[in-house]
Amino acid sequence: TELVVGDLRVNLDARSATLGDEALALTPVEFDLLASLAKAKGRVKTREALLDECRDRNYDVFDRSIDVHISSLRRKLGDDAKEPRYIRTVRSAGYMMVGPE
Repeated sequence: TELVVGDLRVNLDARSATLGDEALALTPVEFDLLASLAKAKGRVKTREALLDECRDRNYDVFDRSIDVHISSLRRKLGDDAKEPRYIRTVRSAGYMMVGPE
């Protein structure tokens, strides 16, 4: 299954992601966060929901570390927290995948 958001492509089966024609080097946690956000595009995912999805894989992930993973994910996407093209922070709620369109 492939999820497409703008020029970002997330291949769930291959656990890979590309931005334009660049392959992204993501950690397993970053990939799961990206996949989770892409599947819920346009809907807010709470930190708790994101944590639960990553916890299922037995990663050692805790509340504030989600923010760290999201910010490194943003860096790899060339995204800017103030003007997000992909991942928007929803104050006191969580994060949301938005399309660059």
